This record gives sequence, C-alpha cells and structure tokens, in this order.
Amino acid sequence: MRRLFPALAAAALLGTPLLAEETYEQRLAIATGYIEATLEDIDMDAMVKTMWQPLVADVTAKGIPLNDGQIARIDQLYQDEMTGPMYDIMRDQASVMAELFTFEEIKAIRDFYATDLGRSAMSKLPQVTERQTPMVLKMVQEKMPEIIPKVQAILSESNDAQ
Repeated sequence: MRRLFPALAAAALLGTPLLAEETYEQRLAIATGYIEATLEDIDMDAMVKTMWQPLVADVTAKGIPLNDGQIARIDQLYQDEMTGPMYDIMRDQASVMAELFTFEEIKAIRDFYATDLGRSAMSKLPQVTERQTPMVLKMVQEKMPEIIPKVQAILSESNDAQ
C-alpha cells in the first residue's frame, strides 16, 4: 500500500505526453516515488549502526572496555536519535535528484533498483558505508594537522588584508 501512491504518481506522469521540456515537478514526482520505494527496502537499522561502530571501535582501541549492555545502549541511542533524521535526509534526496538528474536518468535509476539485482545492491549499501567510514575518519584525522594551520593562514591573510 505504501508503494501505491508513489507508483500511481509516477504512472500518471509516464502516461502523459512529455512536454518539449521536462519540468522540475515531473522529475520530483518520479524521484519521490523512487525514494519512497527505496526506503521500504533499505535496512535503516544497519545504516544507523554504521554511524556508531567507528566510535565504539575507537573507544575499545584506546583500551576502554565496553560490555554488551553498553554497546546495546549506544546502538539504541543512535537508533533513537538518528533514524528519523536519516529518513528525512533520504526523503530530501528527491529534490536533489530532481535538480541534478533528467527525468530519464531518474527513471533509469528507479527501474534498476526495482530489479532483484538493484534491490540486492541497495541492501549492501550499509556494508559499503560501514567499511568506508573508518577509512574516511582515519584520513580526516591524519590530514587535519596539515590542513588546520593552512586554513588558519588563509584566514589570517584575509584579516591582514582588511
């Protein structure tokens, strides 16, 4: 039932003759349908789990032991605090897609993720995020000592110029 409205909206748009130039509203409607269908298939608990796992790994790497109860409470805290905002951010993707992609591109993305292969790929995205997040965090931690003094120098130049 939850897929019915977005599917009907997309079908209505697909059933109407396309104008010489597609509209933002057409792109937004199909993107919204795609996002809503995606949200039904995504494992949001797993996605949110990728947010706290680097924190727990960092804490335990520093020699601070965490028991299963503490980890479960951290998980619950993140689930409670991050799940709603993550859904909001993902729903906001529809407008971003409508601004950046053509109607045909959005339709192709939607059609791919409607296949078994596409759903399988979507289900693995939390695992991709989980594996990449520690690498990104490490890179940021390593680069910040180099970047901060350079940013400070840039900022002081603008102050000196004034």
